[in-house]
Amino acid sequence: MASDIEQNDVLDNVLAHALTRLGYQGLPAALVRYLLVVTAVGPVFALASAVYWSPNPSTSDALWAVALVAVTIVAEMAPLHLTHRTIVNVNTAAFVAAILLLPVALPGVIALIAVTTAQLLRRIEAMEALFNIAQSALYVTFGALVFHATRDLPLGPDIGPFASVGSIMLAAMAMHVLNTALVAGASAMQLGTNPVRVWIATLPMDLLPHLALAALGIVAAVLARTAPLALPFLALPGVLVHRAVGQSIQLRVDTHEALTALVEVMELRDPYTAGHSRRVALLAREIAMRMGLANEEADLIERSGYVHDIGKAAMDLAILTKQDRLTDVEWEQMRQHPVAGANVVNKFAAYRAGARIVRHHHEAWNGQGYPDGLEGEMIPLGSRIIAVADTYDALTSNRPYRRGTTVATAIDVLERGAGTQWDARIVAVTVEMLRTRITLPTEDDNPTVPTPPRGAVVRT
Repeated sequence: MASDIEQNDVLDNVLAHALTRLGYQGLPAALVRYLLVVTAVGPVFALASAVYWSPNPSTSDALWAVALVAVTIVAEMAPLHLTHRTIVNVNTAAFVAAILLLPVALPGVIALIAVTTAQLLRRIEAMEALFNIAQSALYVTFGALVFHATRDLPLGPDIGPFASVGSIMLAAMAMHVLNTALVAGASAMQLGTNPVRVWIATLPMDLLPHLALAALGIVAAVLARTAPLALPFLALPGVLVHRAVGQSIQLRVDTHEALTALVEVMELRDPYTAGHSRRVALLAREIAMRMGLANEEADLIERSGYVHDIGKAAMDLAILTKQDRLTDVEWEQMRQHPVAGANVVNKFAAYRAGARIVRHHHEAWNGQGYPDGLEGEMIPLGSRIIAVADTYDALTSNRPYRRGTTVATAIDVLERGAGTQWDARIVAVTVEMLRTRITLPTEDDNPTVPTPPRGAVVRT
């Protein structure tokens, strides 16, 4: 019995060491199991399909396979960043071409060989590389099988010598659905949220690029069959499209940085608010992630947090820095800054989705906020999250009209306003996050800091 226990301990230690070397340490157990299953199933699925269909490729098939491996490697080496956290590879075109041009057994193997080579060349971390390899082998093999099963069905007009447009689109969509589902599953387990929610959040962003790349793959396959000498000319528009998308993405990044810089310059007018928007944005993102939102949803909330006060650029500095109580006229001007900010943000395509978040970040759960008096779930979720983050940072920061409170006092204010001023669920998540992240001081640590009375208006 003792020897069995010792042997199990040795095996556990070896497994733990292997997982650490591969980069799985610190991940949730369910996510580790998921990644290991995908990593194992992907190559096996591709190789088993190849063996089952027993390919006997012709010389031309072998040459096309080698060419597509090379093209896929190049595509893998030049991914496009749709956002600073979301990446799309342009290898979809090569995979679609492989499915159309080659026997059903080969596309999955091509994906397996090409992506493995690219991951080694890019020196990607082992865990990420293994998942990428398996993921590609899985969805490309699946797409090839869907095409093989439907190519003889009357699903619309034929495209070149291959099959109906319906069959080709079914294969392309099958690839996309499985590919994004695999990623959504991993993200959901990491975030502890619903994978369907994550999948839906990412779908609008990468569906159109996938369809465009699939169309490019179809054109390449048609040319390969009908006019192979024209294929090199397809490289130029491919490079131009890649460059145009890259420039569009860079423009979005530049817009983000320009607006962020504008807010920072604006805040420098008042040393008390310097860095406020950056802190609110980062805290809002952390709250969003704690609530189980998808990365893309958290990105939007973070971007909106950076510019939530941009409308104050049009306000009189004397109002923003006034130490006394604001007059009714001054409060009316203050209440207009979310509207002005939303109007500014709405002029930029990269921020347009966040305009409603900016406009409504001062609405109250009970409908007593501004500018539109929205209440409850009518207020955008991002606005509700930013409202809590904004209030917390305003309370704990020094302002010209008061000193910053302690963290404990700020938490007390949030809890007393939960369900009236702020969404109680968001307050609960924020308070739990703050209490587990830091050691809270007591009131004795800062006895001169006043506690805002119940129902007091917090200027943010």
